[in-house]
Amino acid sequence: MLYLSRPARVACLLLLCLPLLILFPHSSWAHAFVIESSPTENQVLDESPSQVTITFNEDLQSAFMSIKVTDETGKRVDTGKAQLDPNHKATMEIQLIPEVKNGIYSVNWRALSADGHPVNGVIPFQVGSGSNAPTHQAIASESSGTSRIDLIAVRWFLYIGLSLLFGAICFRLFILPSISQDKNRSEQHQQNQRPFDTLPRWTKLLWSGYGITSAAILISLPLQASWDAGVSIREGFSLPILGEALQFTGAGQIWFIQMILVLLLSVTLIYALDYSISDRQRRLWGYSSALLTLCLMLSKAFVGHPAAATHPAPAIAADFVHLAAAAFWIGSLAVMVVCLPVAGAELPVSERATLRQAALRRFAGWGIAMVAALLATGIYEAVLYIPAPSMLLNTSYGLVLLGKAALLLVMLAFAASQFRSARQAAPSKRAARGLRAEVSVGLLVMLLTAVLTHLSPGQAPAVPFEETRTTGGYNVTLSVSPNTVGSNEFKVSVQDSKGAAVSGIQQVTLTLTPADPDQDQQEFVLPVKQQQPFHSQELMTSEGTWAVKVHALTASLDAVDAEFTLHVGGKK
Repeated sequence: MLYLSRPARVACLLLLCLPLLILFPHSSWAHAFVIESSPTENQVLDESPSQVTITFNEDLQSAFMSIKVTDETGKRVDTGKAQLDPNHKATMEIQLIPEVKNGIYSVNWRALSADGHPVNGVIPFQVGSGSNAPTHQAIASESSGTSRIDLIAVRWFLYIGLSLLFGAICFRLFILPSISQDKNRSEQHQQNQRPFDTLPRWTKLLWSGYGITSAAILISLPLQASWDAGVSIREGFSLPILGEALQFTGAGQIWFIQMILVLLLSVTLIYALDYSISDRQRRLWGYSSALLTLCLMLSKAFVGHPAAATHPAPAIAADFVHLAAAAFWIGSLAVMVVCLPVAGAELPVSERATLRQAALRRFAGWGIAMVAALLATGIYEAVLYIPAPSMLLNTSYGLVLLGKAALLLVMLAFAASQFRSARQAAPSKRAARGLRAEVSVGLLVMLLTAVLTHLSPGQAPAVPFEETRTTGGYNVTLSVSPNTVGSNEFKVSVQDSKGAAVSGIQQVTLTLTPADPDQDQQEFVLPVKQQQPFHSQELMTSEGTWAVKVHALTASLDAVDAEFTLHVGGKK
């Protein structure tokens, strides 16, 4: 019979409730992108501007930002110091030298997104008109910094180290004592020190996990800083770059906390392995080690995509639970692969098989809880970062996510086979091969997870909006194109019941109310001196759902009101 311990039952019940997080109002940004600039891209100005401002869809980090404004010869015409607007942390600005001459200029900017990913681009503009009008040079570009293989590798090793560390601790605390109780109840091996209690290689596995985790965290800061600053890896180890990263970036501040946790963890592990103290004291130190490892995983969730979500709390919680569940699962499997084959080498072959089956049976209950956590948080994160199903196939993030999901299904298939083997006393060699295969697939899952942290989820695809509402004998049509964050063309037409355009419209006002209460309401007044449809170029400040109220006033002072629901996609 499959045994499900009380903690595993409670964990399973709680984690199955995590899909309710999907009910939270949410939208997730990818890396930061420009929604407004002054001058705008390809704008022709009659007079030289005094400054350049660039506004993004989300707040920026204050480190490693720069704006360089150059003329056609490459000479800089800015004052050299970019800064964030004190009243609007999503706006970056820089002053220009007085009396900029007529000509074509390029604004080369670089910024650090809230999720820690650098973005950069070019915005061209022109001062004065003439034959030197912008041609192919006047094309704005915007991109996120290309992910580096070294950052992905370090993140992968961090996941491996945390899994070995957490899995080894939890196996010793929660699974091994239960196996010992089973053996005692069957009155087998009634000596004070049983071979399977000592778990040969377990200590080496534990310290290997700690060493890999510590090294990955230690090296991550200079590598991340070099990427954020756009400099070489060697320059990333310089004190000025490291100092700016520690002081002004979220990744640097979290790194400092992680290093403190690593040092505390080394102390608790030493005491947890000190056999000169009582078993109860060692277990308390073991619980402390498990708690500090969980804190390391939680700190990791405060950097990256979860931290940049519109509602970060549920996103951070889901990311933390997802990593903790995967680390417990894969780490415990690693213990069974590395330690169990030599645990109790002096036992008869039949009893060694019994030991392995007991471990699998006890692990099965916890495994079910971990699978529930992975599924619940995985579904939530997929909905959060992939708002449109089509993005699964037409974005790199979506394709990697599909690959990760496929490998998790393979792991589940191996796990089901292992659980069946534990109940049916399957041959031990076959079970051992299955465990090794499951661990190998788990390592690939962690590699894809590391890749996902350095890919932009992207925004929901933009689809032009057009709908007609009938109200009070009038037909009101609203169209928004391209229906993205940034500049959009709003068109409104008002027709009578026979489909003829209503003449003498005195006023047309659009009121846009966001679903997110933290965002501001917007109001546009469309010019009515032109023929229908009345249109105007307006700015959408963020993606998501907006309630749009159209208010028109006829020549006879009749009010025509219509309401629409607008779903705004990401910037194209």
